[in-house]
Amino acid sequence: MDIRKKLLIVGIICLLLLPLGIHAQEKTGTDLSESEGKIWVDEQTGAFLPLDVSFTDENGNDVTLGSLIDKPTILLPIYFYCPNSCSTNLANLASAMNRMKMTAGKDYRAISLSFNDKDTIKDARDAKGNYLKLLYDGFPTDQWSFITGSKENISKVLDTIGYAYKPLDDGTFIHPSALVAVAENGMVIKYVYGNFIPGDVEMALAEAKNGVPALSVKRLLNFCFNYDPDKNKTLFQVVKVVVLILFGTLVALFFVKFLKRKGAET
Repeated sequence: MDIRKKLLIVGIICLLLLPLGIHAQEKTGTDLSESEGKIWVDEQTGAFLPLDVSFTDENGNDVTLGSLIDKPTILLPIYFYCPNSCSTNLANLASAMNRMKMTAGKDYRAISLSFNDKDTIKDARDAKGNYLKLLYDGFPTDQWSFITGSKENISKVLDTIGYAYKPLDDGTFIHPSALVAVAENGMVIKYVYGNFIPGDVEMALAEAKNGVPALSVKRLLNFCFNYDPDKNKTLFQVVKVVVLILFGTLVALFFVKFLKRKGAET
């Protein structure tokens, strides 16, 4: 058999084995959902945020969503002392705002909503101070609000956008990484996942300006939780086996080809 055909067969075998790794990852997620509750984003485009719900901003001012959302708005659910992806999400959002053609204050604003009702005004103020340092000089600081609130009011907002999370005993949370673009009237327009690429965020805001709900580009939906190697052991073992099979097969094919060529020469 021609070496290229053999390599093609190996590639097909690896593709067939790959779902085993995916299944292992999904199984871990399934176990997590069964034991910890549903943790996901159930998109609710077209729904309206409860604009009368009260929160407190980083300066200690009482605000409502209606008082903040006066233009297309980015709504990012996080908590301020997250040890994992929240800091990355906030940094990625800051990076996106640095690189977008839209101007904060003129074209859009941003809200970071803590879903941890234990977060304080100081926590919000400290977090805002940290991430404002990543923004360009002259960024209108009042156009990125960091807000805290009661568990009841947080739930009203997150239920509206279909965002589910789960508190753990150690004070951390399991939660998705996603932001929502909201129209000026509070309508949920589009969700953005992944690393918050500037083009994706800007497109979502442009659609929020139009006020028409749009389909989201469902990139990999990351989850934030403390890393537990035992929960991921099955996935890593399957991937390792697939890689070893591929490597061993390629080495074997190389030697078979080499021996055939040497035999032909003699």
